[in-house]
Amino acid sequence: MPESHVRSETLRAGSPVSIGAVTLLFIERVVVHTSKEGFGAWFSAMKEPYAIIVRDNEGIRSIETETMRTSLEKLRKELPGFDTALASMPKPP
Repeated sequence: MPESHVRSETLRAGSPVSIGAVTLLFIERVVVHTSKEGFGAWFSAMKEPYAIIVRDNEGIRSIETETMRTSLEKLRKELPGFDTALASMPKPP
């Protein structure tokens, strides 16, 4: 039987979390691997932080760390519905 390997990678926004006057939106990267060889198959998935978006009295911005480096503009291009996710973040009081 022929072997088949499939890998998919997706960015997705979580639900906004408000803490006082600050709202956080976590962007995660999900990678799924599947493989079928002969009569066996395997599946694995991984979810990791990709970006953290902060909305507070200073506006909306992405937070960068050693492992997460991105910008709002880059996320707009990479993540369908990103502007909708930003709009769902409550404005600070």
